[in-house]
Amino acid sequence: MVGGKATCPVEGLSIRTFAEDGVHRFPSKGKRARAVELVIHETVTRSVDSTIAVLKKRGLSVHLVMGADGALTQHGDLATDILWHASQHNGPSFGVEVVNPYYPSYLKLGLPWDRVIKAPWAHKGEYVLPTPAQAEAVAALVRWTTSAPAPGIAVPRVWPGLRDGRFALGLVPAAAKAPLPGVLAHQYFGHADGSMLVLYAWLRLEAGLAPDVAFEEAVKRATGVRRADVRDLLPTPAVA
Repeated sequence: MVGGKATCPVEGLSIRTFAEDGVHRFPSKGKRARAVELVIHETVTRSVDSTIAVLKKRGLSVHLVMGADGALTQHGDLATDILWHASQHNGPSFGVEVVNPYYPSYLKLGLPWDRVIKAPWAHKGEYVLPTPAQAEAVAALVRWTTSAPAPGIAVPRVWPGLRDGRFALGLVPAAAKAPLPGVLAHQYFGHADGSMLVLYAWLRLEAGLAPDVAFEEAVKRATGVRRADVRDLLPTPAVA
């Protein structure tokens, strides 16, 4: 749902919207004409239902929630609803919460998440990886969002976390100060989530890697460092 209208099916994504029975819509905190930022979050939960319950309990809200299989539920209009998910970025953004236990101590046998990496950029220094299906769905969402798909969605394919050939896995000072159009991780402005998924989306959409290759490259490049080096994957400048 964008600007009160149902959009066409989005390639690579399964979405249930608040127009369907059983899907909660969060009340908007205001109105706007368009969104210029997409903010990627991770939840520290294990299911879509528990994520919605936690958001309600804390007085927070978000436009999209993504389950372990990459399927989305939509809980606010992407263009016009202002929801409380990203502090100073609430006004210009819409957000997606990717369900992830995040902390290794929250893992249980039988859950779809089972890989952990050493991550100096993560809270407590370790990070539960999202599922490959979630990473690929985030890339599909970024591709759709940055393609000017509908009036009211005006997010440029700009990567504020990328500077000098390295991807931020933590704070991005410019994003911490003010709204910044483009694709943002919640981590860029003082939190601890979303940056590995933004890195994966860049590897898929800009470096052109296949899904399985991009996932393992994101894991390798985000392990044990505070910035992910992608200089070898940047396009070669044209020779005059």
